[in-house]
Amino acid sequence: MRLLKTSELTSHPGGWIVFDFGNVIIEIDPPRSIEAFQTLGAPADLHFDASYFHEFETGALSAAGFRDTLRGQLRWAAADSSIDRAWNELLLEVPPRTLAKLHQLKTRGYKLALLSNTNPIHIDEVRRRLGLHGYAAFERCFERVFYSFDMGLRKPDPAIYAAVERELGITSPNEVLFVDDNAANIASAAAYGWRTLHFV
Repeated sequence: MRLLKTSELTSHPGGWIVFDFGNVIIEIDPPRSIEAFQTLGAPADLHFDASYFHEFETGALSAAGFRDTLRGQLRWAAADSSIDRAWNELLLEVPPRTLAKLHQLKTRGYKLALLSNTNPIHIDEVRRRLGLHGYAAFERCFERVFYSFDMGLRKPDPAIYAAVERELGITSPNEVLFVDDNAANIASAAAYGWRTLHFV
């Protein structure tokens, strides 16, 4: 994963910078979780575009419901802890230099927010890895943190951008620079009117 370049962000003429989480701030490697699930007996064609993964990210499916649905895909019985461990395999690290750049942007007066398609199992694991004080310091980088499972919406649905604007009091879409690694999310945000930076 490449690191954030402050120069790419400070060229924004002002307003808000809204960051994605996975592969922008935290490194992720989804095939690691696919492989881990396959060791628990998941089929070779398991993929994260299945509807229940999306339902989990919008809060329509609870953590318990997600585990039970996924357990139904496995050839062998798996404890909740084993499913969580496999699901969290895709999470790597939050590079300290990335956190330093976020703090730097905030001290320069930029208004930062986080907008992530995610789920409570992953966020609980991020909290555990960063620790109580580390996670609190991470959240302090942002004016607001928006997680899809709390909002009942997920990118690239344009309704999620409208919801963020309402919460932040944004009156004009071009006040926002949106940083995401997913091309579909970038396209929908650009069509909505946000400035975008495709982070690849």
